[in-house]
Amino acid sequence: MIHNFDETINRIGSDSDKWDNEGEGGTLIPLGIADTDYKAPREVLDAVREKVDFGVFGYGYFPCDRFTDAIKGWYGRHHKIDIREDEISYAPGLMTGALWMFLDAYTNPGDKVVIQPPVYATFKKVIGNFNRKAIDNRLIYHKRDGYQIDFEDLEDKLKMPDVKILLVCNPANPIGRVWTKEEMKKMYDLCRGNNVMIISDEIHSDMIHKGLHFHSFLEICEEEDEHVVVMNSPSKTFNLASFFSAYVIVKNKNMKKAFDDIYAKYHFDYNYLGVEALITAYNECDYYVDELNAYLRSNIDFSINYIHKYLPKLKVKYPECSYLLWIDCEGLGITGTELAEFFTDAGVKVNQGSSYGKDSGNFVRVNIACTRSLLEHAWKQIKLNYDKYGF
Repeated sequence: MIHNFDETINRIGSDSDKWDNEGEGGTLIPLGIADTDYKAPREVLDAVREKVDFGVFGYGYFPCDRFTDAIKGWYGRHHKIDIREDEISYAPGLMTGALWMFLDAYTNPGDKVVIQPPVYATFKKVIGNFNRKAIDNRLIYHKRDGYQIDFEDLEDKLKMPDVKILLVCNPANPIGRVWTKEEMKKMYDLCRGNNVMIISDEIHSDMIHKGLHFHSFLEICEEEDEHVVVMNSPSKTFNLASFFSAYVIVKNKNMKKAFDDIYAKYHFDYNYLGVEALITAYNECDYYVDELNAYLRSNIDFSINYIHKYLPKLKVKYPECSYLLWIDCEGLGITGTELAEFFTDAGVKVNQGSSYGKDSGNFVRVNIACTRSLLEHAWKQIKLNYDKYGF
């Protein structure tokens, strides 16, 4: 391997949300927040270092051609999708930029946005904070087969007055589903029939497992389609979240102009270092993604085997995407509050399922994107507490 994913990096005291906040400065092992403990690729570090060494940080002039070429190349190589330069716009982050500006461009106060819990908790926060209303199309959970879309309920929700958007996590966080092309086509047809736009969050699309293939809604929609927009970022794949550099892909010219007008209205600028990191990652670091996915799958295999062997009352399916395990803890027979205490008592911080949907209080989300040595240590501590509780 070119990149050393086993390298232990002490992030305590580095102003890390994961380690200094969630992990309480090293008091707990943080397996919640969805960033990795891995360094970005060497090529990215070199590109950013060159900018830093130059030493002048005046106003930047956005490198539009290099930016769009990098994104076009990435989607072409990794997803076999052709994108035009004029379909791409920069965004200062996904939740803090792209989604916020989409809501401003395409909806009015009081409009409704359909989401599909259990889903990324910030969706509902951004929608509510922007004076729009989130409407739940709850996914159906089967203990054996996992999560499925309730299409009958989705159709009912899309017919509601003032529903303007279906916000899809594609692939789905935290449940680890890679939506099939058939499922996406059903969602698209229902939205188009009810004149509802799809916003597709594709931030986990580079990390696909089990021999599956990621499909973008860009494959489903027609040219100049006004019913689909996409937002994405390299932040999860290359651990670049603090750069807040993302992008949107909008095929319809009028919808694209509406987004760009909002960007101009608020006089946003771009992250000088973050854009360089994005361009370099997409142009030079394909190898990193292959090696990352191999390492993640090894960590996933280890974790699931450990759970099956030593923590049999916890139930988990192999995730189809990303580095997040969605673990069903109902077998422990304890409340959501007690569940949080159980992991904290073990010295490990995880994300509570209730934050992703009100019917998910028996679940936890566990981020396995750390070194194997740390992951093994965390699971051993959890087992000790599991045995102590007498489960």
